[in-house]
Amino acid sequence: MDFKKIALSATTLLLVGTLSNGLLVKADDDEDDDEHKFHEEYHDDDKYEYEDDDEEYEYEYEEDDEYEYDNYTDPTVSTQDTWNIWTRTMMVQKGELPFNESKNVTLTVENENNPLSFYVIPRDREFFVPGKAVAETLGAKATVYNTSKILEVTTDNTEMILRADKNVAYDNNLKTPLPSVAFYMNNDIYIPISVITNALGYSVEWQAENNTFICRPLTSN
Repeated sequence: MDFKKIALSATTLLLVGTLSNGLLVKADDDEDDDEHKFHEEYHDDDKYEYEDDDEEYEYEYEEDDEYEYDNYTDPTVSTQDTWNIWTRTMMVQKGELPFNESKNVTLTVENENNPLSFYVIPRDREFFVPGKAVAETLGAKATVYNTSKILEVTTDNTEMILRADKNVAYDNNLKTPLPSVAFYMNNDIYIPISVITNALGYSVEWQAENNTFICRPLTSN
């Protein structure tokens, strides 16, 4: 009789332990589930390289995934108002910014009532803006993967991958130089405003009287 009770207790403990372990594994899996799905999609498609680091997929930029701008001038690019033009080429000579202090501003799409307020940071003669927030205002789907500090921006015909501390974007799977190095702040990837607006089919201008960036759809000739 005592033997049966002991056996029953051992079986109960084993069952509880198994369920507990299962729950722990599930919790770990769910913690970064979205990031794993994102990385696994690209791993399966052989678009990018990945490494397994501490049981988390890590987006791997190659060592040469940076561009050097020293002693380079693009003769086809004007040095006036270059902050709002993403040439997708290396460019050193840049025009002056309309203002040079970090401050709260508004961004809106012309003829739409969807203003976005955010903190803009002038740096390296570029206006750095929160990429995810601006992308969503312009109608794109955007995700920030905080572990790897990667921003994914997608529309029906556009896909961009950017990473903090790099001056490279993967623009529709094409390795493309950024006009300056992106950085991570406040759970977003800050990038030059020209990159996100031009990539999503918009031009952008500054209206000092309204303290606002105005975005207008680019038209094809």
